[in-house]
Amino acid sequence: MRAAAAVAAAVLVGCSETPRTATNFCRVLDAESPGLATAPTSATEVRDLVGRYERLLAVAPLEIEEPLRTVVDALRTAAEADGADPESVQAAVDAAYRSEADALAFSNWVRRTCGADLAAPFG
Repeated sequence: MRAAAAVAAAVLVGCSETPRTATNFCRVLDAESPGLATAPTSATEVRDLVGRYERLLAVAPLEIEEPLRTVVDALRTAAEADGADPESVQAAVDAAYRSEADALAFSNWVRRTCGADLAAPFG
């Protein structure tokens, strides 16, 4: 009886999570895309961009989750960079370079899957 209750609880929890399907991802991307179309020009806009990508990461299908996580981590590093600290700036630049291949993979997946031409954040 306990095993049946545990399975039922797991199913209910799984049903309450945000669907991590391509269809749902494309729907969220469509809602977030106006804020993804232009390069940020202020610290506030960078933080907003990070938030948009974090919302995409929350619904990303498994096949694109890791490349997108790399992109989000690089964006977070850029958002936290201190322009007056050369080491901080260099860390952001290094993170951007490290994420370049994943950003391109993400951009290509979005194009194929959602039909959206989303430029890679770092490329």
